[in-house]
Amino acid sequence: MPVDPGLLLTCILASVVVALSPGPDMMFVLGQTLAGGARRGWAAAMGIYCGALVHILLAALGIAALLAAEPALFTALRLAGGAYLVWLAVQSLRAAWEGAPTAMPSGTAARRVVLQGMLTNLTNPKVALFFLAFLPQFVAPGRAPEWVQVLILGPVLPLVSVPVFALLIAGAAKAATRLARSGRAARWLHGVAGTIFLGLGARLLISRG
Repeated sequence: MPVDPGLLLTCILASVVVALSPGPDMMFVLGQTLAGGARRGWAAAMGIYCGALVHILLAALGIAALLAAEPALFTALRLAGGAYLVWLAVQSLRAAWEGAPTAMPSGTAARRVVLQGMLTNLTNPKVALFFLAFLPQFVAPGRAPEWVQVLILGPVLPLVSVPVFALLIAGAAKAATRLARSGRAARWLHGVAGTIFLGLGARLLISRG
């Protein structure tokens, strides 16, 4: 077996903890689902999975180790993520002010949400820290090459997050469908999404960790 079974199990358990803990990715999916329903929520989740794939490839290539050795780069990543979430907050709050509908009108909008989800994941310090600091601990010396083990272990976190996102999207979409029948409720949903993004962005910007 190219990876150590015991380390694989530990990696799965650690991934479950990370997937269940609230963070920018989870809140982004929640906010997008509230603002546009299940389709928009899954578009956000797909973008997050694309971002995770980039993290995995960077870790396998050893670029993640370089980033981990440069605290300034990690700080820049945190600030970029915070600024991006604040920008999303402004967009959602403006939609709430203007009374924009909650339904996703086109495939173009869906692709835009996928891109936003990818950027949110790429600038998510929690996910970056997982691939920078945690994932290498599950690589066993003497087995397959390190990059092979990283490619095997890396997808564990995205995979265990699938049922978490599924439950989150189902619940949020059900609430959004009931509330979106009125223009006033649609504004409220956009406002909630914007508040979520603003809170997460501000936390990243002021955090020292």
